[in-house]
Amino acid sequence: SVCPLPWNANASLPHGIDRTAVCPYGRRLEGFDVTIPKDTVPFSVTGLCVFWGVVPFGVVGLALVDTVVGVCRLGGIGTREMTFLVFVLGMVGLNELFFKHLFREPRPPESCCHSCGFPSGHAVMSIGFFMLMFLDAIYRTMPRLAVSQESALAVLQNPKAKKKKRTFLGWTLREWLVGDVRAFATLLPLSAAHTLGHTDFCCFALVWGFMLLPVPFSRVVLKDHTPEQVLAGATIGFLEATIFFVIIRHAILPKLNYRLSQRIGYVFVHNFPLPMMEVLSRAFTLLATHQMGSQDMSTAVLCDKLRKASQEVEWYLNQAQGLLDKANRRWYRKLLVFDEDMVTTRREVHRLQAVKEKLEKALSLCEEESSIPSSESAESLC
Repeated sequence: SVCPLPWNANASLPHGIDRTAVCPYGRRLEGFDVTIPKDTVPFSVTGLCVFWGVVPFGVVGLALVDTVVGVCRLGGIGTREMTFLVFVLGMVGLNELFFKHLFREPRPPESCCHSCGFPSGHAVMSIGFFMLMFLDAIYRTMPRLAVSQESALAVLQNPKAKKKKRTFLGWTLREWLVGDVRAFATLLPLSAAHTLGHTDFCCFALVWGFMLLPVPFSRVVLKDHTPEQVLAGATIGFLEATIFFVIIRHAILPKLNYRLSQRIGYVFVHNFPLPMMEVLSRAFTLLATHQMGSQDMSTAVLCDKLRKASQEVEWYLNQAQGLLDKANRRWYRKLLVFDEDMVTTRREVHRLQAVKEKLEKALSLCEEESSIPSSESAESLC
């Protein structure tokens, strides 16, 4: 939708706009709806604001490149990449085809853009992108409450029992200082790392915060939008990202998770798993439930849950083992992967192997001795 401004208004032309009119306040950056004011100097405030006006489109471009690379690597479109692109299409389509047509509010007179200004599309995209990435990163970084079979058993036996006091967000000082660096994978629009280290999360939030959070402010500085238009766009982007994340995270991913690395139809490959700590937490909770003997869950349901948990843990084990194998085979990867990463990955492998063995043993007992009282099965598992 287009809205005429004083310098390009012409009622005799279609839509009331003279598209050949020259903007007296600067020039329009074609394709990006960004005004470059007169006498703009690189690295000045207005120069940086022009850069930030292009950033949301750069994020979309990075997502497209990541999708193409994923197709070449996986042989299909990954659900991780598809999730982000669906969000982009839905968010942009809703803003451009619904909100702007509904309100038809013009931009400030000093803008060199023709389209309507309410709400700000740049603010919608930048805040929406940041919130979606930030929420996903939080879920992949923060430890779960149940981090061992013993703690899960304690929660089941006494839900109000106080947990052992931990350091900030469950991180030790050494983990905070060293972290778990996953290089470029952590800076994709939706991180390819299945569990982010703590340095990863800080880098992720700082980099994308610097790139995306100033975008709404830059639109006001360039006089492409009023503060009200920017505030409305930021609010819409925040709400859209939060609602979309809740739907994907709590309604769709749990149903797809047992199909990790498997094809969905002829086009898609599932590569967007739940965080590893959540998978381990669920595995420990199931083991503790099997050990106690569940009164609220039938044996068949428990066996099915144990089987799915075993598949998920096995997938993570294969991913971690594959990283170690690649680093050992290719000398140049040792230059790109920190030694602390390898130590952390080896620790993950040992932990996943131990959990998988426990799950397989519990599953075997569950299938073979379903008629035996749960207390006897628990004694055998111990």
